[in-house]
Amino acid sequence: MDALKSVQLMRKYSNCMECGSEKIGNGEGTLIIEDSIFKRSCKCGWGIEVDENDNPLLNLSIAAWATIGPRRIYEIHDKDDRFFGYVNVNVLQAMGYVKRIDHCKKAEEFFNTPDGLEWVKKNRFFNVM
Repeated sequence: MDALKSVQLMRKYSNCMECGSEKIGNGEGTLIIEDSIFKRSCKCGWGIEVDENDNPLLNLSIAAWATIGPRRIYEIHDKDDRFFGYVNVNVLQAMGYVKRIDHCKKAEEFFNTPDGLEWVKKNRFFNVM
């Protein structure tokens, strides 16, 4: 992550949005900056995860999978367990993220990268039939 963007996010989220605490470490709260992800949490339970442009992360996960004839799909949900759409497993397999439909860890990791999130947004669909 760009140093300037990191500093801007640290200033914005230096204080907890719930209790106002600015402490981190020793069980008081956390601050993690990895690649293009910024995470800040507090001992009160508040937490935020955003990308370098301050867009909230969706933490997408695979809720279910199905095979409909030759078509194989994953049902995607966000961190609040809201339906986010379906994606084609055959395409993910061609990209190298899936070996078997029930092995979905690599696909979930991909979905939660900036490139993966963009891919899901462009390739998701909402009707199975």
